[in-house]
Amino acid sequence: MSRIFLSFLAFIFVASVAAPPAAAQAGAAGRAVVAYGAGFSIEYREGYKLLTVARPWPGATKGFVYALYPRGSARPTGVRADRFFETPIRKAVTFSTTYIPQIAAIGEADSIVGVDTAAFVSTSAVRANIKAGKTVETTRNWAPDVERMIALAPDAVFTYGMGNEWDSHPKLVEAGLPVVIDAEWNEAEPLARAEWIKFVAAFYDKEAQAQAYFDRVAAEYSRLKSLAAGAAKRPAVLVNGPFQGTWAVSGGASYMARFIADAGGAYLWADDKGTGGIVLSIEAVFERGLKADVWLNPNLSALRVADVVALDSRFAALPVAASGAIWNNNLRMNGEGGNDYFESAVLDADKVLADMIKVFHPELLADRPFTYYRKLAK
Repeated sequence: MSRIFLSFLAFIFVASVAAPPAAAQAGAAGRAVVAYGAGFSIEYREGYKLLTVARPWPGATKGFVYALYPRGSARPTGVRADRFFETPIRKAVTFSTTYIPQIAAIGEADSIVGVDTAAFVSTSAVRANIKAGKTVETTRNWAPDVERMIALAPDAVFTYGMGNEWDSHPKLVEAGLPVVIDAEWNEAEPLARAEWIKFVAAFYDKEAQAQAYFDRVAAEYSRLKSLAAGAAKRPAVLVNGPFQGTWAVSGGASYMARFIADAGGAYLWADDKGTGGIVLSIEAVFERGLKADVWLNPNLSALRVADVVALDSRFAALPVAASGAIWNNNLRMNGEGGNDYFESAVLDADKVLADMIKVFHPELLADRPFTYYRKLAK
């Protein structure tokens, strides 16, 4: 299933018996340090690494442990793990577009032999490989094409779980495919979500490259957050739009809510404590939305204010619609329906933050162009 669909659903609704690991130290050659609370850990042991995904999806009762050992060496013994991988891996299949920029950032774009939905891919190197037939689509009718993946013989299949009937990873495991559960989408903090580049990089033995890339993102994010903190006014922010009679807004402790707060905005549901979505009636959102100064992401395809009003004629009465302060994260569409926001924005969290700051406080970043956001035409 597409991660664009997963993103929409998110709006709506083991230990080892070996010797104790040596503590990982920041800056150690070839190592990464998980510093922003991401829900995975990397333990560097003698001759192998252990990657633990603590919470693969909300409500999960157990995590996953992956043992990684150098290609050509003996598989470690006395180690409890859900799967063992020889590293560096050489061929990968990705079931979320968000993994693609992470792999490209460490110089391994050519290792991606299969992707979920080719039309959704934006990363130029992978799009070129799709066009050349070096990277193929690994779904059929929105379901995993298991036979094709077996033929590709990947070293790792990076996917995700939701803990419900939408999960396809049990079928992939049953087929004997080397499945890796990546839980980046669970993170409510932008930098914690971006930090999953280190998880993916461990399978390529390129943690040093991942650490360097992430450090640049984190430093710029921190600088921009401090810049926004000095803004005199915090505009009230409305998010999302209606779908089939309801309106799902982000929880007050969610990923989107954190971005809004860090960018110097006042989220209209900041009083909520949830990290997921809140499903409300259109009327309930409309009532609170009367206070909005800015409206973000009303509809994936909207380019004009008229497109938003067409969703519900009552929206014309919202002051934010009358002022035209409506912004959508669809600036970088690839022509086939793919939106780069759902691909690279997870990794490049600093660029998302910069866009939001420029929306809320344009005077702070007057000369900086937008990366993902555009103002809807009046």
